[in-house]
Amino acid sequence: MAEALVTGANGFVGSHVCEALISAGYSVRALVRKTSDLTNLKGMPVKFVYGDLRDPVTLPDAVKGVDCIINNAGLIKTNDPDEFDNVNSKGTENILKSSAEHNQSLSRFVQISSTAACGPSPNSTPITEDHPPAPLTRYGRSKLAAEKVALSYKDRFPVTILRPSAVYGPRDKEMLTFFKSVNRGVKPAFGCSQNYINFTYVKDLAMAVVKAIESKYLSGNIFFVVERKSYCYSDAGDIIAELLGRRALNLYLPEQLIALAGYISEKIAKLKNEPSIFTHEKAKEISQKFWLFDSGKAERELGFVAPTDFRTGAAETIAWYKERGWL
Repeated sequence: MAEALVTGANGFVGSHVCEALISAGYSVRALVRKTSDLTNLKGMPVKFVYGDLRDPVTLPDAVKGVDCIINNAGLIKTNDPDEFDNVNSKGTENILKSSAEHNQSLSRFVQISSTAACGPSPNSTPITEDHPPAPLTRYGRSKLAAEKVALSYKDRFPVTILRPSAVYGPRDKEMLTFFKSVNRGVKPAFGCSQNYINFTYVKDLAMAVVKAIESKYLSGNIFFVVERKSYCYSDAGDIIAELLGRRALNLYLPEQLIALAGYISEKIAKLKNEPSIFTHEKAKEISQKFWLFDSGKAERELGFVAPTDFRTGAAETIAWYKERGWL
C-alpha cells in the first residue's frame, strides 16, 4: 500500500484530502501540531506525526519513507502579515528541503496553492496557467512564492501545483458566513454590478489531488482546479436561497464600502487578538470583477473534470451545516 503524507491534514481541505486518499487505497500519514484540533480527522485510519513547517527539525521523521507528499498546510488569516511568508513560503521551502535530504525515492510532491497566487482575470475570458501572475494580497504573494520554491525542486522529484478557487464545502467555516447571510434574507453582491467567480467544491479538489499523484505528466506543471461554470455572486445567492427555502434580497456593496468594512474588521481583529480572514486586502480581492479560470489543462493532462456543480455542492454543504447546527 502506497503511503502519502498530508500536511495541514486536520484542516478543512486537508481532512477531505485524507478521506480521498484513503478511499483510493493509500495509507495516510497526517502531519499535525501537538496543539491541533483533530476533530475533522476523527474516525479516520490515519497515522499522526507531529511537526511544524516552520520548524525544520520536526520534518525529517514525517517525510521519510512516504511515496508522495501533499503540502496542504498554509496560513489564510493572521494579524501579523509576516507570518504568511513564514508559513506559506518558508514553510514550503522547509519541507521541500527535508524531502530532498531524507526521501530520495519520493514519487510526487503536490503543492496545494490558490488562485490568489495568480490574481484575478483581466476580463470575462478565463485565464490559463500561462497568464503572468499578479497577486493582489500579501497572502497571494506568499502562495506565489511557495509555488516558485516548489518549482525549483522539479528536477529532483516530480512536483505538481494545484490552484483551486473559492473552495467551499462541509467543514468550511469561512464560506459559512455567506450561507448564514442568505439564510437571514440578504444576498451580498460585491461591487456595484455583478462580479463573477469560479468555485471549487472541496471534495472535487481532493479528487484532483489523487489524480495529480497517479497521472503521468511532466514535473513542474500547474493546474487550475475549478468548476467549469462561473457564477456571479447574486446567482450563487439565489441558489443558496432556493435550497434553504428563503426569500433573500440582493445587497450591492460598493467597492469603497467593502474596503472600509475590511479595514474595520481588521482593526477589531487586532484588538481582540483573533485574526479575521476579512481584511482590507481581502476586500480588494472580492471587489474584483472577474476571478475566472480555464479548467482545460487539468481536463487534458490530468483527465480531471470537476464533477460537482455549485447547486449540488451547496446542497451537500447546507445539509452538513444543518446536521451540526451551524446553520
